Amino acid sequence: MMALVLFSACHQEENTIFTTASITLVSNEAANIGRVQAQAQITNVNTRQTTTTAAFNGATLQVELLRGAYEILIEGVATYTDANGTEHIRQFRAQTDYVELAAMDTNVTTLNMIFLD
Repeated sequence: MMALVLFSACHQEENTIFTTASITLVSNEAANIGRVQAQAQITNVNTRQTTTTAAFNGATLQVELLRGAYEILIEGVATYTDANGTEHIRQFRAQTDYVELAAMDTNVTTLNMIFLD
């Protein structure tokens, strides 16, 4: 006589190869960064796979990526208020050649904005 035994797991599987990257733009000239219209190119340095997104919420971008090391390039236009309360609209670039986004939870990164005009 054969008996068939089935086992079922009652736990939630973790997807450990992905992480959430939270990238925030900062500037010494800006007291408050308002709207950002920009395109971010996030490239895995090992696989060379590039993720492109423009889903900014204020000065912060959140994107789900494979855990690993990345190059980030962001170019676009930002509206910000300086310390005197004057509003500016300027083109900018922000980049890094290496950032490790390897934590299982959210990875928080800040990039300095370089204004192009």
